Amino acid sequence: MHIHILGICGTFMGGIAAIATQAGHRVTGCDANVYPPMSEQLRALGIELVEGYDAAQRSLAPDLWVVGNVVARGNPLMEAILDAREPFTSGPQWLAEHALARKWVLAVAGTHGKTTTASLLAWILEACGRRPGFLIGGLARNFSVSARLGAGEHFVIEADEYDTAFFDKRSKFVHYRPRTLLLNNLEFDHADIFPDLAAIETQFHHLVRTVARSGRIIHNGEDAALARVLERGLWSESESFLSGDGWQLDAVEDDGAASCFDVCFRGERLGRCRVALAGAHNRANALAAIAAARHAGVAPAEAIAALADFAGVRRRLETRGTTAGVTVIDDFAHHPTAIATTVAGLRERVGPRARILAALEPRSNTMKLGAMSAQLAGSLAQADRVYCDAAGIDWDVAGALAPLGPRARVERGPDALVAAIVAEARAGDFVLAMSNGSFGGIHQKLLDALAARATGRLVYLHGFRSSPQSFKARILDERLRALGHGERFVCPQLPPSPAEAIELVEREIAPGPADTLVGSSLGGYYATWLAERSGARAVLLNPAIDPARDLAPYVGELRGYHDDRPFRFEARHLDELRALRGGALRDPGRYLLVAAKGDEVLDWREMIARYPGVRTILLEGGDHGLTDFDALVGEVLGFAGFDAAAAREGGRRKGKTE
Repeated sequence: MHIHILGICGTFMGGIAAIATQAGHRVTGCDANVYPPMSEQLRALGIELVEGYDAAQRSLAPDLWVVGNVVARGNPLMEAILDAREPFTSGPQWLAEHALARKWVLAVAGTHGKTTTASLLAWILEACGRRPGFLIGGLARNFSVSARLGAGEHFVIEADEYDTAFFDKRSKFVHYRPRTLLLNNLEFDHADIFPDLAAIETQFHHLVRTVARSGRIIHNGEDAALARVLERGLWSESESFLSGDGWQLDAVEDDGAASCFDVCFRGERLGRCRVALAGAHNRANALAAIAAARHAGVAPAEAIAALADFAGVRRRLETRGTTAGVTVIDDFAHHPTAIATTVAGLRERVGPRARILAALEPRSNTMKLGAMSAQLAGSLAQADRVYCDAAGIDWDVAGALAPLGPRARVERGPDALVAAIVAEARAGDFVLAMSNGSFGGIHQKLLDALAARATGRLVYLHGFRSSPQSFKARILDERLRALGHGERFVCPQLPPSPAEAIELVEREIAPGPADTLVGSSLGGYYATWLAERSGARAVLLNPAIDPARDLAPYVGELRGYHDDRPFRFEARHLDELRALRGGALRDPGRYLLVAAKGDEVLDWREMIARYPGVRTILLEGGDHGLTDFDALVGEVLGFAGFDAAAAREGGRRKGKTE
């Protein structure tokens, strides 16, 4: 049979294309966006792809048109098919009739965890010699594909509750007729097609009706919505997990990268499981997979042994790379419950002291509609910083995230998010990017921008009457040399004229976005002006706020602190200082303020007022010169993108030897 698939580049329809090809059918297809990686996977299978939905594709004359749920009335190819009265069907219907009819279908349904649980279940069956087929909405690392027909009788499918097609508004999973049905959880989602949770429960009730009395339903015993579904009718065997009378976990250990737990069923201990997944939700997924595999004939001891070799799922807390000590992690989370679970899982992995910088693209139809906006801030509560892409969103994202206060930042587009994140990130941080799409390639953009920043310089700008011999400059120089980055430290001797000082820095150093300016007192005033012009980051150490006012009494001949050489500070220099006064900061995230309440020269309250929204270290005591600066070096260098932990350790070693 020749089938032509409309909407072939989606994960589900692309999986159908792969399965149909393996079954011996000739497959062609079209989509509005034919792009990698799905386009490459399909072409590798010998599938001819057509860009767009031009009605001229009817000349291909397939035996059957298979229509994805992205296709709506008004689509030119679909309208031509209807006018010609040619045969067509939906993807789920084709799959049910041509691939699943003679299979033992194990369906994994629920709002969250479908991909991971289906991957766990498929791997158990594979490792235990069952050679299953599967169609999963993600790529398990134990397999090279997300869909295959399989040589055995079992078929694992991620059973989605989204609608089937424009002509069949039932949930896709109604077509699959599972013999083993695993129900993970259930809450409101897909606000674009369901008015409320009750409507989704009705679809799950329809799914339950399709399970034969000889089949088995394995359900989350803690989920109230699933309990309501089953109360409406249950005609099959059933087992629960996470409940006292069913499958349970005991003696849990979690090291942030893997979970260990005892598997118990109706009070009997069946073995100890170790799986390379962290978090309570993943332990529940693994337990449910063991229970489902048992129904398919795999003994729990065999399933437990198989899970020891499970390699995880792409885009589930997947580390994409580490640059300059900052780790970038990708995750598919896009619903507030999944976001909260993902952030909690990462927190378990990295511990309470590491910083999590969460970046979110609210891309799903539910999130775009704002149906979950009230839950968004709470779902991100465990993140230290939150960055949200509001491009294409017409509800008040900033208002929804307002409960997070200054921790949250809203931008439009991934490039703006990258700039904001890189400005804030420091060594030891974890950037968690969450989206059910590609997020505009933000992961590689972050790694590239961090790499560019890692080659940047630390430019120290000293204060009035000071020099490169400032003890703070010497501490920074020594610490960077100890870290092997001595060549990246720059500290010019600034002339008395503010205009000449700025001209010297811009001519001889030319700071850019990869650099960090560290300015002390008057140097902080200069650093602010230069950072606004260049895009560099800036660390401000007890910065001068109105130096023209403060330095007016010092017009005349003066001497430097370190070399005692005379110099003239002239009245015109006060006008030059006034010319450098800046306005509101364009990007407060690019600044770090260190202010000492004990500053005997400048008023720390003026500093706080001048730099609203800036990350601030407010010292209860201290002095103008920051004589305890050695204790702050780790924070300063970490903000600049160096290894803060190593910098602090260098300071401790130095203190022990002196």
